[in-house]
Amino acid sequence: MLRMDEGLLNKFNEIERVHWWWEGRRQLLRQLLKGKHPTKILDVGCGTGETLCFLKDLFPKSKLFGVDSSSLAIKYTKQKGHKNITKSLANKLPFKDNSFDAILFLDVLEHISNDQVVITEAKRVLKKNGSIIITSPALNFIWSAHDTDQGHKRRYTRTAIRNLSNKTGLKISFISYFNFFLSPPIIFIRLLSNIKSLKYLSSYDNGLNFEIAKKSFVNSLLRFVFVNEVRLLKFIRYPIGISIGAKLSKSK
Repeated sequence: MLRMDEGLLNKFNEIERVHWWWEGRRQLLRQLLKGKHPTKILDVGCGTGETLCFLKDLFPKSKLFGVDSSSLAIKYTKQKGHKNITKSLANKLPFKDNSFDAILFLDVLEHISNDQVVITEAKRVLKKNGSIIITSPALNFIWSAHDTDQGHKRRYTRTAIRNLSNKTGLKISFISYFNFFLSPPIIFIRLLSNIKSLKYLSSYDNGLNFEIAKKSFVNSLLRFVFVNEVRLLKFIRYPIGISIGAKLSKSK
C-alpha cells in the first residue's frame, strides 16, 4: 500500500485545493460519477482529504469513507471534518462485502506492488453495478527520476488497465489518456532528465510543478486548459497523455 513521503503529503496539503492539475482530476471525477447518486463512496489512499471535501459538496447526502496507510494523511483528513476515516492497507479493507457504490483509486495504484490483489479486494467490498474509478500516471517510456521521487512502482497504459480489468473480472465502461494538450513539454522534460548530464531537470520539474500553485495567472491558465480538455472526454478519447483514467464496473 502507498506510503507517501511526509514531505510530499505536506506539500500536497498546501496546494491541492487550488492547483490546476487537481482541479482537472476533480472535473474527471465529476464526469465519471455524473448521473449517479452513490449512497456510499470509499476513497482508497485518501491522502489530504481534499477529494472527500469535493465529494461532500458534490453528493451532500452520500456517506463518505476514506482509508490510508499514513497516519499523517489520516490526521489531515480528520482535521477537515471527515469522520469515517481508517488507517488501513488497500489489500485488506475493513469493510463487509458489497458495501460501496463507488470506490476511488486516484493516483494510488501506481504506488502499490500488487495492483491485482488490491483491485480484487476493492471488488469484494463493491456493490453489484458499482464502479471503481482509477487515475494514474501513464506511458512507460517517460519513466524518470520524477516517478522514483514520487514513489511510483509503474506507469500505466490502456493495455495494462484492460489486463487488470480482465484478471479481476471487471468491465471497463470508460478508459482514456488525459493531460493531452499539456503533455508535449512535460514528456520532453521527463525524457531529457534521463540524460545523465540533465538529471537536474527532474528536481526542477517537481519544484516548478508545486510552485505554479502560487502563480495565480499561470495556474489559472493551466487550469482552464486542463479542465476544458477533460470536459472534451464526454465526446472524444485521447490517443496519448501523461495520465490515464478508467471506470471499472462490477456486473455480478
